[in-house]
Amino acid sequence: MPESIFPFIDPQEVMPEETAQALPMVREWAWDFEKGDFQLKDGKMYQVEGKEAVKIWLWKIFQTPRYRYLIFSWDFGHELEELIGRGFTHEFILAEAERLVKEAIWPTLNDYVTDIKNLTVSFEKDVLRIEFIAVTPYGEVEMSVF
Repeated sequence: MPESIFPFIDPQEVMPEETAQALPMVREWAWDFEKGDFQLKDGKMYQVEGKEAVKIWLWKIFQTPRYRYLIFSWDFGHELEELIGRGFTHEFILAEAERLVKEAIWPTLNDYVTDIKNLTVSFEKDVLRIEFIAVTPYGEVEMSVF
């Protein structure tokens, strides 16, 4: 066996084989996106799991500006408001919004959102509209962000 320049390092100790760990099931209180309030069953709040819970988490990320509320970590939320009123061109805003969407999702939901597909950013009467499909271990989640 050829001598290594690092004779005291065993590669198996430094990089052990990864063991597959199952993600905990994601749960969240059911949310009515149209009313902007919790959904109720028999007058009580209830929880949803999996794909619907991830959709609620994504919605919350895009309802929360990053760094504004002390209750959230600095990884939580979005920075899309940085694009408002700066005199940027529409082309720059479209490109930057794509980057900011990904940066909003990955730090918080890295294990639960494995990919973002069909990300489209457009303007509707000077309102930024963002649509994408988040690929999760539970299936695909369609999102629209205004």
